[in-house]
Amino acid sequence: MAGLDPATIKATLRAHGLSPSAPRVAIYAWLQTHHVHPTVDVIYRALRPKLKSLSRTTVYNVLHAFVEKGLANVVRSEDLELRYDGLLSPHAHFKCTQCGAIIDLGAIPDTLAQAVGLPAEAKPTELAVLFRGLCAACAKKRTADSEQRTAADATDKP
Repeated sequence: MAGLDPATIKATLRAHGLSPSAPRVAIYAWLQTHHVHPTVDVIYRALRPKLKSLSRTTVYNVLHAFVEKGLANVVRSEDLELRYDGLLSPHAHFKCTQCGAIIDLGAIPDTLAQAVGLPAEAKPTELAVLFRGLCAACAKKRTADSEQRTAADATDKP
């Protein structure tokens, strides 16, 4: 959704029952063009230089309204930190346990509930698939660090 123009953003906000204030327009545009699953603080620090009157509370309140109106999703992980996602289609995530990055994965198949044995009479209200481990960059760095330690240990032996 890169390149969203302000008129499109304003129309989207109005269609979801929100007035298109400057903070809402800016936060929506940022969320749609930065797929990093940001925290309130990340968005605040990114937008504060342009919006001098912006507060963390405003960012939180705007994101909360976006979630309520279906314009954003909350990504929950094992920590207490709330992250936000502008990609609304159901999809899985991967969280790197080293650097903390959250990466979008593919769509969640419609057959997942059946495949994992969810009883037919169960009525789930939320579906979240989160994998945890090392992202490619951290895994590569860990392998390189391990190889360097092994090489250093080999040269230290008489």
